Amino acid sequence: MLQAARLLIVDNNVANSCLLSNILNRLGFRIIKSTTDSRETFALVESFQPDLILLDLNTPHLDGFAVMQRLTRTIPRDNFLPVLMLTSETSAETVSKALAAGASDYQARPFNTSELYMRVRNLLQIRFLHRQLQNQNETLEMKVAERTRELHETQQQIIAQERLRAFGEMAGGIVHDFNNALMSVIGYSELLLQDQNLLEDLSTARRFLTIMNTAGQDASHVISRLRDFYRPREAIDIFTRVDLNEILEQSVPLTQPKWKDQALSEGREFTVKLDLAKLPPISGNSSDLREIATNLIFNAVDAMPRGGTITLRSSHEAGEVVCEVIDQGTGMNNDVRARCLEPFFSTKGEKGTGLGLSMVFGIVSRHEGRVEIDSTPGLGTTFRIRLPVQNAMPNSALDSEEKIDRSLSVLLIDDEPIARDVLARYLISDGHRVEVAFSGQEAIDRVAKESFDLLITDHAMPGMNGVQLAAHIRGIHASQPIILVTGFSDSRFNPEEKLADISLVMRKPVPRRELRRALVSVMGN
Repeated sequence: MLQAARLLIVDNNVANSCLLSNILNRLGFRIIKSTTDSRETFALVESFQPDLILLDLNTPHLDGFAVMQRLTRTIPRDNFLPVLMLTSETSAETVSKALAAGASDYQARPFNTSELYMRVRNLLQIRFLHRQLQNQNETLEMKVAERTRELHETQQQIIAQERLRAFGEMAGGIVHDFNNALMSVIGYSELLLQDQNLLEDLSTARRFLTIMNTAGQDASHVISRLRDFYRPREAIDIFTRVDLNEILEQSVPLTQPKWKDQALSEGREFTVKLDLAKLPPISGNSSDLREIATNLIFNAVDAMPRGGTITLRSSHEAGEVVCEVIDQGTGMNNDVRARCLEPFFSTKGEKGTGLGLSMVFGIVSRHEGRVEIDSTPGLGTTFRIRLPVQNAMPNSALDSEEKIDRSLSVLLIDDEPIARDVLARYLISDGHRVEVAFSGQEAIDRVAKESFDLLITDHAMPGMNGVQLAAHIRGIHASQPIILVTGFSDSRFNPEEKLADISLVMRKPVPRRELRRALVSVMGN
């Protein structure tokens, strides 16, 4: 019965609509109609008579909220027509507004196939049960309500199981990416520590240190994906001016452990060729863009079992910066090419998680770009990334680094010696006077005897955590500026703890530039 259901897709993005149609078709649904103009929804409801509407929230002319409100007014109450809202924004405010407007449920992008199937199936089952209920008595309505509750509970259980499975898949990919970053950090640091000549060659040492620093920042970005896996991002991505050629050049040594060292041990030899044109800057997240390059290089290596040449090419075309990663590998047929960007789709068996290319697609989408794929079986594949130039921020907003223009007296509280030493050196090198405390109680004793312009405290400390310390300090000095540094996500804070006592929360690891910006934000120039 479910496979005979009539599904209507309303999405102004043709690529998204085609992808969703393909997914639903593979799940067994055959009667599917789509439109890219939300204004056609109401005529199609009359002519097509759908059993379920899959509605994109952000559509031109009439947005999803307006469509749902009009459907609610025009469709009789006893004719239940479910609407599944499709959105990348799943904040509580947006979801509540959509449900109030008439949505039956919501599905977050990018799609998790199992979760999408569960939501579509449940809404269709409820739709068909409503049809049967039209001539049934109150007793039957109670049974349907119970059945709906059971379906909801089953849905939550299956979604939880699917998320655990997906988490395991994702963790495998993250371990892979993190180990690649560690390879750069450990490898180059061992070379510097063991070879005095390299250490004395300032140019080589600086190049090695730059690669290690970049790898460390990328490793931090990789770990942040674990924190963001169960919830959408609440903060707006911070974009800066980026030179895409520099990103491509950095990706070559960062991926060298796979395309050179590991490949040679397997009897394969690769050459990575750079063909870079002069490019204007774009606005983006450097770590995300490096992740695109590294994932595509890894994908190219896996596609060439006998080795070969990987070409990284850049160009500037009509307001777009274009990046191409070209391999001479096995290529893809049309079916594989159509599905290769889907989460968890892989042709590598146990060697692949099916997450690399889907992450590439997600990052490109967040940068308002496009992914194009040219592939011929036996000849190779070209992944082409197009990113808009017009989003590049003006030089003045990006070239100037915020830095406080006076010396501060700072009390730094952290029980971890390395973290405490790094932050102290950052501050001292900028001309600030720094004193340290090893625990919350020691900090309270110091503040009772001496005043400080600013307190910077770690959160996880024995005896008294950073939030508890802030509450004690504010009892002594109500206006004391306090910065909290933590490696945990917001979910690890106790709801009873008074985050209002904190001036600013920073995530570990703390780059020097971000610490400078934090001081300006809290203390002003």
